[in-house]
Amino acid sequence: MGLIDTMMVGTLGPQSLAAVGMGRTVLMAVLIFILAVSTGSQVLVARYTGAGDEKGVIRVVDQSLILGVLMSIVLTIIGLLLSPFLFNVLGAENKVVVLGIPYIRIIFLGLIFMLPNFIINSILQGAGDTRTPLKIMLLINIINIVFNYFLIFGIGFFPRLGIQGAAWATVLSRIVGASIGVWVLKSGRFAARTDVFSCFELKKDLMYKIIRIGFPAGLQGLVRAGTGMVTLWFVANTVHATYAVAAFTIGLQVEAISFMPGLAFGTGAATLVSQNIGAQKNDRAKKSGLAAAAIAALLMSVAGIVFFILARQIMGMFTDNASVVDVGAQYLRIMLYSQPFLALAMVFSGALRGGGDTKTPLVYSMIHSWFVRIPLIYILGFMFDFQTNGIWWAINIATATQGLATWWKFNKGQWQEIKL
Repeated sequence: MGLIDTMMVGTLGPQSLAAVGMGRTVLMAVLIFILAVSTGSQVLVARYTGAGDEKGVIRVVDQSLILGVLMSIVLTIIGLLLSPFLFNVLGAENKVVVLGIPYIRIIFLGLIFMLPNFIINSILQGAGDTRTPLKIMLLINIINIVFNYFLIFGIGFFPRLGIQGAAWATVLSRIVGASIGVWVLKSGRFAARTDVFSCFELKKDLMYKIIRIGFPAGLQGLVRAGTGMVTLWFVANTVHATYAVAAFTIGLQVEAISFMPGLAFGTGAATLVSQNIGAQKNDRAKKSGLAAAAIAALLMSVAGIVFFILARQIMGMFTDNASVVDVGAQYLRIMLYSQPFLALAMVFSGALRGGGDTKTPLVYSMIHSWFVRIPLIYILGFMFDFQTNGIWWAINIATATQGLATWWKFNKGQWQEIKL
């Protein structure tokens, strides 16, 4: 969805691209809190599934959905109030602020549908069903593309809303996705189901357990979002300014294609590790994590090579601004070297979470973000005056150190002894 939004908004100019990029960064700073629920839900659903405890799965599903709805209400209020402040903190130019605040406020109004969508996908993945979330997301993407086309450009009787049209398209598509997801869980025909509508009962102990397991993942997301915001601030303060922010926005969305194997096999590793531990097969749990990491590293490296070779052509698909293309092409080429290490970080973090160790990925994320990445960004980007290229290399180095450290921790096998 981010890739399509970026591509279609790119026709409106660098300021619109920068507004969407900063808006998504602000959104991620809020959305990370839902990781506490989705991660805790996925781990517990997988563990109960592996142990053959169907009632345990249902209880987790019910409480996760209730938590998701309550949290989305709170986060909507916070997001609406803090959006102007966060845009200004990021150092956005006035025109970017004017464009970005209405965009992100519309997105926040749709959180009540967006967050349950994330949680339902995690629940199904924890139960071993990765196909149904894929089908739901495919439909969401199709709907998003259609409404983007009509609402961004004002086709037919639809008004021309610009980047606000992209925001409304996102909300409308998520409404459909959340509705289908609830039906999937309520139908009883799939890997997990819910009784939440027949018995809306709050089980505080189970809610606490979900949050306790997932809270470090939420904090990790907060660290990642905070690091992203600081990185974006540095990018906005290079000599390229708004053009660099636009290039960074495009680069991240393009690179997200190569992230997919890492995210996918990280999810698979979390589910397989947790299910195998639930079935008391620890050796197979470890083999699952190692196999998932190897496949993801290979696929992400291949994607990185493609981006390296076709960097300028890919950037040209999003914008015809020469400055944005130049800066973005360098980003894609430099990021090639981080791909296998990023795969290790993603997959082994998922595997550790599946084993019940949600603290290690948080600690490593903090160390390599705040004590490696940010200092290196300042040193390479500004002290040595490499500007954006220095920032891109700093990201590379921090990713490599985090990937290797996470691999080492998983291999030690201490996660096998954790009791949920």
